[in-house]
Amino acid sequence: LTFESSKNQILTIINFSTSLPGPSLSLAKNDAYFFSLASRDNYLQNMKFQLRPYQKQAVDKIGDQNTIVKMPTGSGKTFVAAEFIKQGLKKRSLISASSLASSADSTSAALFLVPACDLVAQQRRAIEAWIGRDYYVAEYMGGKSSPSRRFDVLVSTPQAFLILQQVEAEKKLFAWSNFFACVFDECHHIIKDHPYRVIAQGINAWQSHYNNRIQILGLSASLTYAVGHKAVEAALGNLCYDLSVTNMISPTEEELMSAGYTPKDDVIEQMHEPWNVPDGVVPEHLRKTHAMYETFMGRVKHGTNTPFATKIYKVVREIEEQIDELQDGRKGEFLSPLNQIKLAAWEEYAFQMSRKSSKGSPRQNLYDLLEIWYVALRMVVQSWEEEEQLVLQWLLINSGFHNEGWFSYNLTISLESVERLLSSDAHTIKSQKISSLRMILTDKKKAKGVDFRGIIFVQQRITAYVLCQYLNKNDDFFTKHGIRAEYVTARNSKITPSIKMTPSEATRRIEKFRKGDINVIVATSVIEEGLDVP
Repeated sequence: LTFESSKNQILTIINFSTSLPGPSLSLAKNDAYFFSLASRDNYLQNMKFQLRPYQKQAVDKIGDQNTIVKMPTGSGKTFVAAEFIKQGLKKRSLISASSLASSADSTSAALFLVPACDLVAQQRRAIEAWIGRDYYVAEYMGGKSSPSRRFDVLVSTPQAFLILQQVEAEKKLFAWSNFFACVFDECHHIIKDHPYRVIAQGINAWQSHYNNRIQILGLSASLTYAVGHKAVEAALGNLCYDLSVTNMISPTEEELMSAGYTPKDDVIEQMHEPWNVPDGVVPEHLRKTHAMYETFMGRVKHGTNTPFATKIYKVVREIEEQIDELQDGRKGEFLSPLNQIKLAAWEEYAFQMSRKSSKGSPRQNLYDLLEIWYVALRMVVQSWEEEEQLVLQWLLINSGFHNEGWFSYNLTISLESVERLLSSDAHTIKSQKISSLRMILTDKKKAKGVDFRGIIFVQQRITAYVLCQYLNKNDDFFTKHGIRAEYVTARNSKITPSIKMTPSEATRRIEKFRKGDINVIVATSVIEEGLDVP
């Protein structure tokens, strides 16, 4: 929709050439309308949307069974759930007006669960637009006030809802007896001790005790993280058991395509080149995530680390030794945390010790430096000693090579030995992956122009931070081509003890991405599922 304002009038031009991911839009013959700003919301609310055939068929097949709907990303799973909820609300409105209403029929609300805070408002708006203004859709997540009046639909994160049920147990508003249905968006999260699974088990227990029923609807594009036939079979069996599912719906590719769904495979760029990796890194067959710490420390003991990893480890030990020398006989005050398997505990220890030190004192300066180098060592360990260039960038960005005049000779030499590994242009990462990323981003930017958006997924939060800093500050190449990046990680998550992503900052950055103020997001899997982005 393109808006051109003239005083308080807006011209809306609807372009029908674009295939929308949701339902089709049904309008009168004219495709241009003039209306006042005051009437805009009413106009948008009253536009008639229709489900695509495969969406309508999915709603019809749900019936009164506990169901999982598996549909690809962008095919409109949310609209299927919204229509399911709308029909349930209408049914209860009709029954409650008659004398035939039973206790089960008197339940008045639907619960719509989403796995991330950033999805709450998004899904609330989608459901609200679909079911209409006759019904009230509330939202709740950590940090927000609980709904104060009766709602027809509650959109919430699972952990926040569980806490809400405990804290406000006296309010029947949040009791299971108030709900006739529960929708699990991205239901494949129902594993182990995830809050989704806790809620599913809570529903089953409540139903068994009170002999009432809450209908369950699960939504997902991929039903499991498992790999291998037996593992997938077991995971799906557990998922169906936890949700008491008796019905699985998945439109065929032909049904999807004939109804207008177009998979956008071209937006995902896969880089298959065999990257050059340093000699002597941890072999692939030895990379067991649960044994990451033991593997690295075993290599330290036997002297089999890469030369780069050896240098990083040596600097860390030299800083620790200098801190120990500054204790003035107070032995035991500093205890190296490197014997702790949890890698993030290393930098957390340095951070806490810095806070206990006198401001601006040599000890505090050393602890601040040690935190930076503990993070560098963690990056080395987590990358199986591969990501040398990112580690160097982390040190460069955070003044990790700063040398006080009073540092010991050994520490000074160790710092300089690592600093010499930087390229002649310290602001350029010499990496095949980064070179390929450069080429792909700039090619896409040229092709798409101002409409360009890109998401770079990374595994570690620290990688998101370092790569984003590099894109924005340390490479004129990206700036010249109009690449403006931000990083996004899970709300309230720590990059390091000194660097944190607040909920408001995550929301602000995603909104900037939607508006085009930034065009690249470097992210962990926090935005992988369900979040609507351009």
